[in-house]
Amino acid sequence: MVFVVSHFLPAYGDLSGFACFEVCWKAFLGDEKILSGGWFYYSGLLLANILFIGLVVALFLTKKNRGLRLVVSVVCFLHVLSWVVLHIFQQPPQVSEIEIGYYVWLAAYGLLV
Repeated sequence: MVFVVSHFLPAYGDLSGFACFEVCWKAFLGDEKILSGGWFYYSGLLLANILFIGLVVALFLTKKNRGLRLVVSVVCFLHVLSWVVLHIFQQPPQVSEIEIGYYVWLAAYGLLV
């Protein structure tokens, strides 16, 4: 539920979570140069969103591969967390652009782990 709600909230600048998801799709489909750093980064965020749904379903339907699910969940969480870390270390820091929807989205991954 937290994951879904995060997509309706403001997430980055004036973009909602859904709008950010759309940006990731556009990057994946070719707005970013294929196989560039930006392409890999935004594709990773897109993949994390898709995997989140699969991981939640697997959590409730099977007890198999718990170790693998944990590893994938942690990797997704760390990739999503990297967004705020990158913004902290920008010069000047751009953390103020990150809105509540991002933090709710990050919390959903934390809960999944």
